Amino acid sequence: MVEARIDDSLGVTAKPFDLDRARLYGVNFRGDDLQLSFVLEHGDIYQLLEVPESACARMFDAAALVTCGWAAPIAPGTGEPDGAPSEHPQRRRVRLVVVVGDAGVASVLRFADDAASPILDAGEAKGPLADAVAGYWTAD
Repeated sequence: MVEARIDDSLGVTAKPFDLDRARLYGVNFRGDDLQLSFVLEHGDIYQLLEVPESACARMFDAAALVTCGWAAPIAPGTGEPDGAPSEHPQRRRVRLVVVVGDAGVASVLRFADDAASPILDAGEAKGPLADAVAGYWTAD
């Protein structure tokens, strides 16, 4: 629901998969609807979570992070892309929305070349960003 609302709002921009800065929103749930409030943006998603002003999003029911970038196929047997995703011949433009709240973390990937087919990860993501988001929500 949160990602769909963000997708709708970004659909009016010229390049909804080319945001040059990560964005942080506060989310309040109101029955079957939600209120999405822009809080802050930053060129680095990790720094966005660390600046003191980002704490404002923790006053909401949940926080949502939005970032765009490149994705590339994983090289066989390595678990990693073969080189920089932005330089890979099979690269795809991607937008990631991560939502965090008391119930945990969930994320949605949406590729520019298949925008009608979002991919949901209901809390199984691992890695530095997943750790940073979980730590952000529980920080004092």
